[in-house]
Amino acid sequence: MPDDEIMIPVFRQLFNSIEEGVIVTDRNGKIIFYNTEMAKLEELATENVIGKNLAEVYDAVTLESSEHLSVVLSGEPVLEKHKTYFTNQGKEVNIIASTFPVIENHEVIAVYSVCKNITKYKELLTKTMQLQDQIALEGQDQRGNNGTRYTFDSIVSASSAMQSLIASAKKAAVADGFILVFGETGTGKELLVQAIHNYSARKKEPFVAINCAAIPETLLESILFGTTKGAFTGAVESKGLFQQAGNGTLFLDELNSMSNALQAKLLRVVQEKMVRRVGGTTEIPIHCRVISSTNIDPWESINNGSLRKDLFYRLAVMTLFLPPLKDRQEDIEALMNYFLNRYQNIYGLGGVVMGEELKNVFLNYLWPGNVRELEHILESAMNMLDGRKVITIDHLPHYLRAKFLSQVGTSTEFYRKESSSLAHALREVEKQVLTEALANHGGNITKAADSIGIARQNLQYRMKKLGMQNS
Repeated sequence: MPDDEIMIPVFRQLFNSIEEGVIVTDRNGKIIFYNTEMAKLEELATENVIGKNLAEVYDAVTLESSEHLSVVLSGEPVLEKHKTYFTNQGKEVNIIASTFPVIENHEVIAVYSVCKNITKYKELLTKTMQLQDQIALEGQDQRGNNGTRYTFDSIVSASSAMQSLIASAKKAAVADGFILVFGETGTGKELLVQAIHNYSARKKEPFVAINCAAIPETLLESILFGTTKGAFTGAVESKGLFQQAGNGTLFLDELNSMSNALQAKLLRVVQEKMVRRVGGTTEIPIHCRVISSTNIDPWESINNGSLRKDLFYRLAVMTLFLPPLKDRQEDIEALMNYFLNRYQNIYGLGGVVMGEELKNVFLNYLWPGNVRELEHILESAMNMLDGRKVITIDHLPHYLRAKFLSQVGTSTEFYRKESSSLAHALREVEKQVLTEALANHGGNITKAADSIGIARQNLQYRMKKLGMQNS
């Protein structure tokens, strides 16, 4: 059998096995392929779709509304477009679709779309936004009814670094300006931001948070700014999060994941303190405070183009650096004890302790997942106890045992004996790197930090930790 004949069933099986819907039409709009996932998404039988024109399968298909027909004419792809439409069976469909031309000899011979189903996701977001509206209307007489769970009392810490951060965060809370929080994934950025909100004069107002990385780009704009009826198919009048936050706080988590185009629109909103809904023409005043965060160094984000410099300067009036767990060893034991007590209460256990061997492993582990990783590991271990009272390395999942031992070495006894000399060596190397960076830039902390790829606040924190003076 010729290779091209073999490839036809291969491609058919391939496209029927993926989780996205795929539909292919010829240049006249006749459907020539319709995969299994697309059939599930639209609740149509494949045999009733293949060979038919788009207008026979979907209601109100015109040149303006059909990406397939417009791509035939333009020869250009249409990327990540949000669509709400109806099939000829009356089924409403919400998707994010990218549509591409198939070009041969400079001519479009076919068009295909790759579609993601966001119906349930959209319903969930709508319910969430309605709940936030309800919270705003009911008033915030008691803490906890404002969309938060945490205060500064919720932060478990024993290190001087965290005590210094909390003191700075309290000052920032009272100042009521824009704040940018920088910290690795799992360090507790939202916990800190909620604490700031509940320490501020806005504590009785709503707290609204959104992870910018978790929302498809085409939905994020309408969620932030709101929509007007008819802005796109299925669009209704809805408030965006800027309005829903009212006089409270809007927290934009992972700001650096937002596209540059949307960052430009966001910059205009925070500068003008006015928002315009998607599809609308009216400017609506906003009164909320905006706190944002990044999970990588903001200057690294600026340098790689994922964060606009003008937006950074606008939103980073005050900056707070959440140090990673590996840089505040004093907090590891405090957090171990906290989570140990918490999950004993949750699972109805008592008298459970950490084995000394495992405790030493925890204290010397680098914790790439930070506080979140520590919590999940302890919760997992508590579920594996089988009535015993001492948590050991054997109670950890196999992949974690291997990961821990590869990180700290197979002999924890060796690590107990040698960790001080290793720590001393690492401290001296770090001190030398920072000293050279500062010397090379005449003591300018901002330039020195930029040259070694860390934030200014990170450099200042490390200098203080190492007892360095910038002379």
